[in-house]
Formats: sequence, structure tokens, C-alpha cells
Amino acid sequence: MNALFIKAMSIVGFSFWSALAMAAEQSNDTLAAKTLTSSPVSRGALLETLFGLFVVLACIAFLAWLLRRTGRFQATANGEMKIITSLALGPRERAVLLQVGEQQILVGVTSQNVQTLHILETPVNNSTIKSSSNTSFSEKLQQIMQQKDKS
Repeated sequence: MNALFIKAMSIVGFSFWSALAMAAEQSNDTLAAKTLTSSPVSRGALLETLFGLFVVLACIAFLAWLLRRTGRFQATANGEMKIITSLALGPRERAVLLQVGEQQILVGVTSQNVQTLHILETPVNNSTIKSSSNTSFSEKLQQIMQQKDKS
């Protein structure tokens, strides 16, 4: 067993040293070819690097904005927990209706804590929420347009 280990280690060591020797030989041969004729830090190279960095950062910012805008960034617990609706109560306060399995929970969210406000005994229908929010928006839009026509 020890003889097999010694043979394996000698093969690995020989491979390593031969690769190292070949790399040293190549570096001696190409040393003259690798001399620089101009400065590696030129205005063009610096501008190209900064432009590439700006493009990468812009792509990251755009993708983060897109994920946040589409709502795909919200983490779900295997579909068992999801946000049904949310209502802003102030600059940093929200009332959030959560669906956890078969149960719906009304939660108050502030910048400091999250507190359960009420556990609903009868679940709120999703279609009712969407239609009432659309109706209220359309009604508000009509009111604003009527006020604008009167002015």
C-alpha cells in the first residue's frame, strides 16, 4: 500500500516539476517578445475599462429595477405564502393581507416591526379585491377628468 502511494506521489511530483520547468523555459524564450512599447495605463485603456464597468453596473441596476417592477423578486415559501394585497397607510407604514396556506392574515408593517392585526375567518376572494381596486381607480380617474373639464 505504501509503495503504491509513493509511486503515485512521485508521478504527481514529476508532472508538477516538468510543467514548471517548461513554463520557465517558455518565459525565458518569450521575454524579449513581451516587452511593452507603450504604457499599459493609457487614456484609451482607462476609458475603455470605465465604460465597461459602467455598462455592467447599468445592466445590474436595470435587471434589479425590472425584477422589482414585475414583482418576481418577492420570495415565496413554495407557494404556501404570498401577498394578496397591500395598502400604504403612511410613508413607512403598510397593511398587508397575506395568504398562508388556507388562512389569510392581516399584518401591519412598519419600519420597526411587523404585527398581526387580524386573522380572517372567511378568506377574502382575490377577484373581489382586484375588481374593487380597478373600480375605485376608474371612478377616481373619471372624477379627476370631470373636475379638469369644469375648470
